[in-house]
Amino acid sequence: MRLRSLVRGTSIPPTRDEPTFDADYGRCTAGQHDRDGETIRDRRHLSGTLAWALTLAALVFVGGAAASTLSSEPLRALGALVAVAIVAAAVVVRLDGRLRLARSQALRDPLTGLPNRALLEDRIEQALRTAQRADEQFTLIIVDLDGFKEVNDVRGHSAGDAVLRSLAKRFEAIVRASDTVARVGGDEFVILSVGTGNDEQAAALVGRMRHALRRPFRVEGTSVEIDGSIGWAVFPTDGATADELLARADGQMYATKRDSSDDTLLLRRGVDAGVIRDVESALARDELVVVYQPIIDLNTGEARSAEALVRRLLPDRTLLPPADFVPHVERTPLVRELTYLVVSDAIRAMDIWSAAGSDLGVSVNVPYKLVDDPQFVDGLEDLLRAAKVPRHSLTLEIVPAGPGAGSELDEGVLARLADLGVRLSLDDGGRAASFAALRILPLDELKIDASFVHGLGRSETDAALVRGLIEIGHSLGLSVVAEGVETRAAWNALGAWGCDYAQGFYVASPRSAEELVDWLRGRWPAVA
Repeated sequence: MRLRSLVRGTSIPPTRDEPTFDADYGRCTAGQHDRDGETIRDRRHLSGTLAWALTLAALVFVGGAAASTLSSEPLRALGALVAVAIVAAAVVVRLDGRLRLARSQALRDPLTGLPNRALLEDRIEQALRTAQRADEQFTLIIVDLDGFKEVNDVRGHSAGDAVLRSLAKRFEAIVRASDTVARVGGDEFVILSVGTGNDEQAAALVGRMRHALRRPFRVEGTSVEIDGSIGWAVFPTDGATADELLARADGQMYATKRDSSDDTLLLRRGVDAGVIRDVESALARDELVVVYQPIIDLNTGEARSAEALVRRLLPDRTLLPPADFVPHVERTPLVRELTYLVVSDAIRAMDIWSAAGSDLGVSVNVPYKLVDDPQFVDGLEDLLRAAKVPRHSLTLEIVPAGPGAGSELDEGVLARLADLGVRLSLDDGGRAASFAALRILPLDELKIDASFVHGLGRSETDAALVRGLIEIGHSLGLSVVAEGVETRAAWNALGAWGCDYAQGFYVASPRSAEELVDWLRGRWPAVA
């Protein structure tokens, strides 16, 4: 959901599916449930106002009656006037309290209790005046939640509300008491951090916020996970006005969101609850299978390793490809269990190949969001501890797309992953998000995306890109694998350019671990 400008007079109309912001009341409204709540609150407010109006009218009447009898019964009239004065004072105090409460409610998000858009605007203007006068800095941070719609779709709106309330508390626990955490939309937050005066300090704060975002939420007895795209702007480096700062932070946030999106899911499809339930059922019934595609040394023609590829076994015994279910699973905690299943099968496969006299390694795809997930690293360490295969035989192919891609990582957890002794490979090399990951991850290998390799022999542009990626990988001290090799022309070109390894249907199609043993015993015709 696109963040609309927080400056009055420049708001962009919401899309049909977005919750709308009622500027008069300072709160977000979304759907009939919220409108019904507004109606109830308005009726209560009206009934309370009428009650106090009637009370005041009664006081005026009593005061008038007392005045008319003042000459005939002065003591009785005086007592009545004193009573009227006391009640009138109580009414004024009560009305003042109700007015203060109404003003407070108009400046707070009713679900989380955080400042809303109106109060945030005021505090930004105050921060601007103070910073300009004292020559100080501050930072504006925009957070747009990823995967929150799926929480509502799969778990229900009550679960979504619980996540928002918990997240609000987490954010408030991270920032200083002088900072402001505001909810400005259904799944958008803005943080005003005074005293955070440069990109380094802002990045540290954003890192803490991302970790708070990515910790699982316990809701109604289940674990719920979300992520977020975050952008920030520092005053005065990135802008001198609220408009400029918000535009800079918003642009950075959406650049991260674009870079992290999977090119095969341009519309950022939501999670299909039916797919999730089907995968959960398949895990329970052992209906997910893992097949292996060989990776060949371009210099010797010998098999060096194989990539593990998960498939869904359908009732008719056909295999459903991962593109039909993995993008949905990646946005739920189920992705951790699915990845463990593939790693476990990969260890089993290496045992089979070792017994057959081969020291073939295995590459396993790992979503970016799991790279610095402490729970995943703990579970992976347990699997490796129980295994008898060399740890360097396992390569984790990090997919630089999907939830969390392009974001800062927890360096401590990332170091723990590297210390396990497994190799790290960057998958989808050449896509936009892969270049950011090259700067962040402690890699051993770069894997060139098949979309570039498919054009070899037909496209000079693809040829130039592939040659460039090989040079980039080698200059960084990485081995380079080309996937999607389907022709002899591509095989020959890659060998001539110094690429290290090749994978694709020209080499072999994916097959079971047992069938790969038979393939290894044969002679591969491409290098025979």
